Amino acid sequence: MEAIIVLPRDMFYTTDISVTLWIINMNKKAGKFNGRDLRNRRKEVLFMDLRRWDDDIDEIMIDKCKKKKKTVLTDKRIADVKEVYNNWQSADTKLYSDKPEFCKSATLDEIRGKNYSLTPSKYIEFIDKDLDIDYETEMKRIQSEMRNILATEKQSQAMLGKAFKGIGYGIN
Repeated sequence: MEAIIVLPRDMFYTTDISVTLWIINMNKKAGKFNGRDLRNRRKEVLFMDLRRWDDDIDEIMIDKCKKKKKTVLTDKRIADVKEVYNNWQSADTKLYSDKPEFCKSATLDEIRGKNYSLTPSKYIEFIDKDLDIDYETEMKRIQSEMRNILATEKQSQAMLGKAFKGIGYGIN
């Protein structure tokens, strides 16, 4: 196994699940290939997760009157994946680095440590965006909004009660 790449959801009109590409290479030794200097990758696997690349959408006709939206990988996106993959293979190790929420080079020991699971999300770092929230400030803001909503609701209830009373049908 050389690389496992999770594609964005909705790429294929017959299914809306993510599809995973498995790239198998029996020759992961260092050497020259197509004019490129490659490093030894025998005990490593590159994991990539493209599920967040869902901003390029096409609509296709699947039946006479049925249309379906699907995610498309643009030429630029494909070139980006190829660049990361080539950089990971390269003998120049400065070209590749793991990127949170995108790619990770895992060693065989790491994979063994995760019971040989080949699920990219077990290796790629995902950032908890909630850590940047100032909860005290945010809760005060939410409390203020709720006070306004409850006050507006009381006001609406009073107006509704007055309107019904005005037409002779009071609400108790």
